[in-house]
Amino acid sequence: MAAITPASVTHLGITGSYSLVLARFTSVDDGDTWASGLNGVVTAIAAQTGDPGTQASAGFSYTQSAGTFTFYPGEDNLGLDLIVIKS
Repeated sequence: MAAITPASVTHLGITGSYSLVLARFTSVDDGDTWASGLNGVVTAIAAQTGDPGTQASAGFSYTQSAGTFTFYPGEDNLGLDLIVIKS
């Protein structure tokens, strides 16, 4: 478990009263955290950006509290794209 920083953060714009933020990580391990500093997080969509070793290790989960995300990838050391929807 480590605090990690995204390789890039892009603010994708505003739709209605919501804004979208794309955070790209090059490598994520189980239990890694990102203190995003984002307020008003409504939800996020996470997708691994690599080829997992097996079908059983595909998939990704996360938790979020007060703008800090904790990641639970099916396989360590793969990239991650995280799209955050915030108000």
